[in-house]
Amino acid sequence: MRPHTLRTGIMKKKTYLWMLAVIFIYGLGVSCSTEGDVVYLPDPEEQKASTAPLVTVVYDADGVGDQSYNDLIYRGVEETADRYGLRTLQLSPQTNAEGLATLERLFQQMSTANDTIRRLCIVASPVYDEFVRKNSHRLESNQRAALLYLETDTPLESKGSTLYLPYYGAMYEAGNIAPLFASKVTLLGANPVNESVAEAINGFTAGFNDRQATIAATGKEEDGEGFKKGVLTTEYIGKEASEGFAIDDETALLLIDYCALQNQYADLLVPVCGGAANTFARLAEITTAYSFLGVDCEQNSVYSHFSAVKHIDRAVAMCIGQWLSADGMPKHQSLGLGSGYTEVVLHPQNSVFKSLVQRYLPDAVRTDIHQQAIKKESDLSEK
Repeated sequence: MRPHTLRTGIMKKKTYLWMLAVIFIYGLGVSCSTEGDVVYLPDPEEQKASTAPLVTVVYDADGVGDQSYNDLIYRGVEETADRYGLRTLQLSPQTNAEGLATLERLFQQMSTANDTIRRLCIVASPVYDEFVRKNSHRLESNQRAALLYLETDTPLESKGSTLYLPYYGAMYEAGNIAPLFASKVTLLGANPVNESVAEAINGFTAGFNDRQATIAATGKEEDGEGFKKGVLTTEYIGKEASEGFAIDDETALLLIDYCALQNQYADLLVPVCGGAANTFARLAEITTAYSFLGVDCEQNSVYSHFSAVKHIDRAVAMCIGQWLSADGMPKHQSLGLGSGYTEVVLHPQNSVFKSLVQRYLPDAVRTDIHQQAIKKESDLSEK
């Protein structure tokens, strides 16, 4: 497993490999042991195991280190642990099969623990959806055990809370703004199965198409507001729900060339593909062939002029605070564009694009686009 961090109220900043076995069984142990006629008692000088609340996070395969969504969760958990004096164990398995085995051990330990330690398990990936839904009832046997399942809009039938950050509104807003920066846009999704990926792609596509309809109504190549007539194509890296979130440079370059055959070379690439987006961001710097939309987090690059951001770090921090409170976490929460947990951030990196933003996206126009995107997202959720 990697990475992992252990925090206690006394020593919060150090990682103790030798204590992992202890923490992994959530502090369950013995007070003494025997061998023959000799009784061994704990050393009274040794530090006692902490009874501080413990937060364990399980990511998908190699999720941590993506410089995006998973790293935001990691940071949000650690900052919250600092604030409340919690212990944390953050686990990024090498394979999804290893992740499932980890969850099985965690659920077994949490359901049978008979101490007074409060434990929260955060499942950070929908690749474990089947396991979570089939096994969440097991935690009902321990009133001090809690579960938070991220990025699903379907509540759990048994014990556990769910959190969803709908991306449709933010991506609609980004798609509506995109023709200010580019006329040839390629949407690149991880796969067509993942719920969050599909929602993001649908939102961007709807926003882009609505802007194109407005331009078409003028009968010109531009709408007089600086927005260009454009073409949007959509491609996918993988086919299955767990695929397309990682890609090597060679494959990414081949995919860019393939997309170019479909839509010539795009002015703007929109990588809705988790950690794989970092590969395309890096290649933009190397090839200088395209600009890209920052997805999930704000990108600091001369080739990225705006980003659609998910503040999953803030959302997870809020949920942990709720868990620690007397009221606990709600059964389900959905926090989208209207709540501020998703947003579009403009950060043009050169004078040309800065002048475009200043001229064509003054506060009044941005507000109109933003409110329209909120309404689109709200209308969709009510269907």
